[in-house]
Amino acid sequence: MDRHEKVRAAKKQHAEIWKCDASAFDSDENVFIETGDTFFEIITFGHNAVIRGDAAIVDWCREKFKKTFARDIMDGDNLFGLDNKLRSMGKKLGGEHIRYLHLFPERTVEKPAGFTYKFYDCDTIGEVQQYREFDNALNFERDVLAIAAYDGGAVLAAMAGADDYMDSMWQIGIDTSPEYRQRGLGAYLVKEIALMIEKRGKVAYYNTWSPNLASTKLALSTGFYPTWMGYPSQDL
Repeated sequence: MDRHEKVRAAKKQHAEIWKCDASAFDSDENVFIETGDTFFEIITFGHNAVIRGDAAIVDWCREKFKKTFARDIMDGDNLFGLDNKLRSMGKKLGGEHIRYLHLFPERTVEKPAGFTYKFYDCDTIGEVQQYREFDNALNFERDVLAIAAYDGGAVLAAMAGADDYMDSMWQIGIDTSPEYRQRGLGAYLVKEIALMIEKRGKVAYYNTWSPNLASTKLALSTGFYPTWMGYPSQDL
């Protein structure tokens, strides 16, 4: 897929999960969806805001934010007010998520020398489940791919993993041991696993949040580009 097809695929996948038409993410107006699947979630692909959730919070958002730009809802006083409203309902605003798609696969990344690299698929990924400290790379439930860098063939230096929670879109996670950071391992492993995902006909995406500048720089350096962002709710 080219970059436009990948973005369309991301919107289609969200439409299936949110039980709406994919055009909702390109509307000229904010879209409000009542659902029993989740209490609250808001996302934007950079155009409008799409909000789904319990009828009570959706009604409040519709009244409060019908004419508010998505970027303004998710900033300053509006975000603070939204969190206060959720807290009055026994919830709170979850963490910010910025999602990146692998839109520039032609961008190359240098392979760090001096390490042994090993790939794991669904049949062999159980071999790395023992590395519980690498929980940014693996979620230990729906992992489908991983690639690891070993120092001396035995010491695990870094690992990238992918899960399939979003069906056609596979999320990438990365973990590098502190003593092996700043060597280019994270960027190389993320790039390699992204290419592996695409060879399987899936869309690779990467998740981070704005204060994590190191993670943002890694995403951009490997050909990922910010495509959508949002906030969920969570229990108090």
